Amino acid sequence: MSQLEHTPHTPPILVLNEIERRTTFDREASYWLDLHALLFISGGNGEVTLDGWRQHASRGKCFLLRANQTLHLHNGETEPLAYFLVLFSIQQDTAELLARNETLVFEPCSRLEEQLEELLVSSRRRNDSDEGRLNDFQLHIRFQTMLYEVLHKLHSDKQGAENARQSVERTIDYLHRAYREEIEIGRLAHEANMSRWQYGSLFKSLTGQTPARYLNSLRIEQAKTLLATSSARIHDIAARVGFRDEYYFSRRFKQTTGMSPTQFAHSRGQSPRIFSIQYLGELLALGIRPIGTNRSMLSALPEACTDVLPVDEPLDIGQLTELNPDLILYPSFVPDELARQLKNVAPAIEIDWNADVYTRLQQLGLLLNRAKEADEWIDRYKAKALRAKRLLKDTVREGETASAFIVHADGLFVYAGHHFGHTLYQGLGFEPSPGVCELMERNRNVKWQEIRLEDIPYYAGDRIFFALPGQGGDARKGREMLRHPIWRNLTAVREGKSYIVKDYWANYNPVTLDKHLDDTVRRLLRSP
Repeated sequence: MSQLEHTPHTPPILVLNEIERRTTFDREASYWLDLHALLFISGGNGEVTLDGWRQHASRGKCFLLRANQTLHLHNGETEPLAYFLVLFSIQQDTAELLARNETLVFEPCSRLEEQLEELLVSSRRRNDSDEGRLNDFQLHIRFQTMLYEVLHKLHSDKQGAENARQSVERTIDYLHRAYREEIEIGRLAHEANMSRWQYGSLFKSLTGQTPARYLNSLRIEQAKTLLATSSARIHDIAARVGFRDEYYFSRRFKQTTGMSPTQFAHSRGQSPRIFSIQYLGELLALGIRPIGTNRSMLSALPEACTDVLPVDEPLDIGQLTELNPDLILYPSFVPDELARQLKNVAPAIEIDWNADVYTRLQQLGLLLNRAKEADEWIDRYKAKALRAKRLLKDTVREGETASAFIVHADGLFVYAGHHFGHTLYQGLGFEPSPGVCELMERNRNVKWQEIRLEDIPYYAGDRIFFALPGQGGDARKGREMLRHPIWRNLTAVREGKSYIVKDYWANYNPVTLDKHLDDTVRRLLRSP
C-alpha cells in the first residue's frame, strides 16, 4: 500500500464558475453571493462590508468570502475601486479551508493580478470543441494554483509576524468597525509598532488621506446615510457615528459637504418614517430604509434585517401602532377592512399590486421624491441585462423559449410576464413558450396562472425552471411533482435543461430581480 493511501486529509474540490473584472463607477455596488468568492482589489480604495463585517479595501487587498451573503463595495474619496470577482463552488472541503470570511494583503500584488488576468482571458475562450475542453482543464488547473497561493499566503501570514502594511491595514479595518468609539490616532500607531510619523505616512499611501481625516470621512459618510434614510435627530445621529459634540459634528459636516446636516437631509428629501407591506425591495432600491415591514418580506430580503423591524402576520395593528409611522404603503390586494385600520394608524397609500416592477418603482419614486433614483435603478438593471445576454450568447440560441413554475398555497402555478417571467423574458430575452404566450395575450398584466399537473407540457419551454419551497406541505407536493412521469418526460428535463431553484426567487421586487439575474446566468452557463 502506497504512502498516499494513508493520507488522512482529502484535498478540497473546487470548481471555477465565473470571473469578471469591474470598476465601481457608482458610489457603491452590491452583489448577492450564492457561491463562494475571491475578491481582489486591483486599484482605488474604499470599503468592503458583508453582514456587518467591515474591511478597508485598497490595491493588493484580497478577500475570501463565504456563500449566501450580500457583498457591498463602497468607493473612497480618491478614486473608484477596481477589482476582480471570482465565483466558485465547493464540492468538497473536509478541512474547512474556506469555511470563513478571510482577508489578507497579497504581495507582490502584481503577481496575483497577472494570474487573475490569465484566468479571465482563458474563461472567455470556453467552447465545446476538443481544444475548448483542454482549455477548460488548463483553466481548472490555473484556478487551483492561484487559489492555493492565496491560501498559502493566508496561512503564512497567520503563522508569521505582521509586516508594516499588514499592521496598518489591521488598524484601518479596526476604524471601519469601531468608528463610533473614541479613537486616538497615537494609540493606533503604537499598536502598529510604528512612530506616529511612519504610521501616518504609510496610512496615507494606502488610503490617500491622513488617519484623522480618514476617520472623519468614515463618520461623515455614515452620518449622510442616516440623514438621508432616517428621521433621527441631529444630536442622535452625531452620537451614533462617533461625534460627542453636536456642534462640532455640524461644523465638520459642513466643511466636508458644503451644507449643514439639516440642509443635507432636506436636499435628499428625507423620507418620513415608513411602514411598508410588501414594497421593501422597492424602497431599498430607492435608497430608503423603512422602519418596518411585514415579517415575510424580511425572509425574502434578509439583508434588510439589521434595522427594519418585522410586524407579525396576519398584520398585528398593535405592533404597527407602536412603531409610530408617518406613512404606510400597502398593496391593492389588502382587504378594505384592513385598509381602514391602517388609515387609522397613519396616512396610508395604496400601491397597485398588478403593476410591473418598473411602474411601481417610478410611482414610489414620485411619491417619495426619489424619481431620479428610480430611473437610475431601471437604467442599471437594463444595462446589466444586456451584459447578461452577451454572456449567454454562446449558451442560449436565438428564439429559445423558457417557462417557470412554482408550488404555492397547495397549488401549481405557471409564471407570465411578472415575477420569474420578468427575469426570463425582459431580463435575459428568452421567448415565452406558446402556452405562456397565449396566457399573456389574454391578460398582459397577469402575474401567474394556476394550472393542473397535466397542463405542464402545454406551458413548458425549451428550458424550464421550478421554484421549490424549502419545507412544509408545498415542498412535499413539489417534490412529488418532480418525481411524476409527466415532469420527468418533458423534453427540457430529459435534455438536462430544467432547473430547480429556491422559492424566494419568486419574489417580485427590484432587489430580488437584480440578484435573480446573476443567479440565473450562472445556472445557464453551468448547464449542458
